[in-house]
Amino acid sequence: TSSEREALILEASLIKQYQPPYNALLKDDRSYPYLAVTLSETFPRLLLVRRPRKRTGALLFGPYTGAREARHLQQMVVDTFRLRRCVRLPKTACLYYHLKVCSAPCIGAIDAAQYGKDVAAAVRVLQGHGEEIRPALEAEMRSSAERQEFERAAHLRDALAGLDALSERQHVVGPGRGRVDVLALAYPRDPSTLRVAIGRLRVEDGEVRGTDPHLLSISATDPPDPTEVWRQFLGQFYGSGWELPARIYLAGAVSEGLAPILDELFESRGIPVQSRPTGRYAALGRLAERLARATVDQVTSGPAPREVLLALMSLLQLPTIPQRIEGIDISILQGTDAVGSLVVFDHGVPRRSEYRRYRIRSVRGTDDFASVAEVVGRRFRRQLAEEQPLPDLLLIDGGAGQLAAAEAALTALGLADRVPAIGLAKREEEVYLPDRTQPLRPSPNLPAMLLLRAVRDEAHRFAVTYHRTRRRIRLRGEMDRALLDRPDGPS
Repeated sequence: TSSEREALILEASLIKQYQPPYNALLKDDRSYPYLAVTLSETFPRLLLVRRPRKRTGALLFGPYTGAREARHLQQMVVDTFRLRRCVRLPKTACLYYHLKVCSAPCIGAIDAAQYGKDVAAAVRVLQGHGEEIRPALEAEMRSSAERQEFERAAHLRDALAGLDALSERQHVVGPGRGRVDVLALAYPRDPSTLRVAIGRLRVEDGEVRGTDPHLLSISATDPPDPTEVWRQFLGQFYGSGWELPARIYLAGAVSEGLAPILDELFESRGIPVQSRPTGRYAALGRLAERLARATVDQVTSGPAPREVLLALMSLLQLPTIPQRIEGIDISILQGTDAVGSLVVFDHGVPRRSEYRRYRIRSVRGTDDFASVAEVVGRRFRRQLAEEQPLPDLLLIDGGAGQLAAAEAALTALGLADRVPAIGLAKREEEVYLPDRTQPLRPSPNLPAMLLLRAVRDEAHRFAVTYHRTRRRIRLRGEMDRALLDRPDGPS
């Protein structure tokens, strides 16, 4: 499994199924709690349930390893989105409406369409997409403080803090019959891992009953062919015809070259195969992807093989082998809390003790290019002053504009000829070089590209983490100042 929580839940499920004689724990008929959104109702509620199969017409999230955690999450979501709590709609508003934690559909204070939008936002939070609605909650908190609605502002502040606990996505589950296999393929992020992983979930009666990760070797110089990887795995695992499932789901797209293989192995035997699963199996597809990702990431990592560094040197036409790579990224939201990050990779291995964080000082508003120039200038001025080693390659998270800003900063320091720089754009994984008008578009799964993507993604993660820290500190300070400015002082 991909987390401690999922491992505990799977263990409990297997113990209840097989009843091992020497394991006295977890044999009772109790199950972990779920949260259920009653979509069959005109004004849905969010309930805590322990027997999900009895909840028809409900969208389920979980399971959760503790009832206290589930109840806290339920209360936070219900209060934040003002969902109703009553079993039957009364004719008059209840106390929760007067406390401003219920939108009171019972008295027509909100129509079904607007209430449905609140339910949809609550579902997004339960699915782990809380960051998408964070800006709206922050804006409402500020406006509440400006209107001197301090209780509402404080409630939203606490709700924003609670969103941090929702970073891990919860998996939608549902009833089902028979055995289903859910498969996903993951490529390595670590360039020293010349293998790919396939994660397999065994689902019986709508519940995950087992996981089975597999590793397959790939070439160090050629991009892995997904069709060949799937052909090799499916033939080895299902070719004998033993224990075939009733249905197979493949997370992600399937190439045309794989269709004859699927027809021979499964369609001829009456076993349907579906790619890009939807509905409740979409979440299981994501879980299989996480299993595959965790499997390939857990393979022992070490220095990038020399052939990978040589391939990167050839790809970028570098003067030396890129043993030391530094990556820079900028994180900013709505012109505030702009920060920069710098990460260091030595022979493909991150050197976290050499990471650096930067608060943008000279830029006002949103100017990604000027922010890149500031971070590059500050970084290399210090390296020159302290006579530190220069990197063999500088990677900028961005496209041509960000790269041009970095090149200008290096030129001002007289380092443009000593520090090769490139830009790596996220959308198409395009590589921008200073002396080329058009970007390179190599296969994103080349081991050399995997190394560049690992540096870029680590710089992005480090920048976003620092940005969130700075933003949280600022928002808490604004809230505290607003409370102190109240005529009667803080309560």
